[in-house]
Amino acid sequence: MISRRPCDPGYPRRLRDMRKPPDPLWISGDLPDDRLPTVGIVGTRRLTSYGARVARELATALAAAGAVVVSGLAQGIDSTAHSAALDAAGLTVAVLGEGLAAFDELGPVLRRRLAARIARSGAVVSEYGLDVRPADWTYPRRNATIAGLSDVLVVVEAPETSGALITADRMRDLGRPVFLVPGPLGAPTWIGSNRYIAEGKGTLLVGAEPVAAVLGLRIGPAGRDPEAADDASQLLAFLAARATDADAIAAGLGIPPAEATTLIAEQLIAGTIVATGDGRFARR
Repeated sequence: MISRRPCDPGYPRRLRDMRKPPDPLWISGDLPDDRLPTVGIVGTRRLTSYGARVARELATALAAAGAVVVSGLAQGIDSTAHSAALDAAGLTVAVLGEGLAAFDELGPVLRRRLAARIARSGAVVSEYGLDVRPADWTYPRRNATIAGLSDVLVVVEAPETSGALITADRMRDLGRPVFLVPGPLGAPTWIGSNRYIAEGKGTLLVGAEPVAAVLGLRIGPAGRDPEAADDASQLLAFLAARATDADAIAAGLGIPPAEATTLIAEQLIAGTIVATGDGRFARR
């Protein structure tokens, strides 16, 4: 473990844009090249299967394209994003809300294993003294540091009081882009994300390409879950003749309505279908 101060060589240049940069920043592993583009991917600890899938797909695509994925190593969306980036042979940086030694001693076993994996090809960082334990006051500052390290932020599945929205606010303070994945209306873990979009504070995200474009990257072809690809193909084939609504899609594909809703949302984000504005969906 080493520490860096804002005046030191090797201190992340993006953090110097913050009003109060972490001083010092403790580092386990090696920070990726400062010239590489970075994307923060954050969200709720109580993720749904849909949120997990979206976070995994976004992190995979962006890491494979060359972006460094930054997140907070929390259970849920954060850990999913870190794992996906590593599985794509990409780079990732985890920002802790506690000291590095405290986490090594007391952190949950699975996340300690993930942290060790991150440090082998990226870095785990903290602005807190080595033995500082997590507390309510440590996480807002951690969230600000995630923003400080990110060129672009993606919020996936955030409830009304989510710390992910604190990170989004800090990104806006820095004048950096914020994208948010929309979720089902009224779903508790998506209320914060949907409201942030509705208030015009961030950009609705319908796929990895807009984020990549801001970062100057290009999304290449990536492997997909064969079952998911088959589901998508069936939906596109069903919509080939005409636009239709979610109930008709569920009946036509022989799947439960909830499953049809998830499939529709995934394809809206992927950009293969569009909402027509009258409750129906059509192929793009």
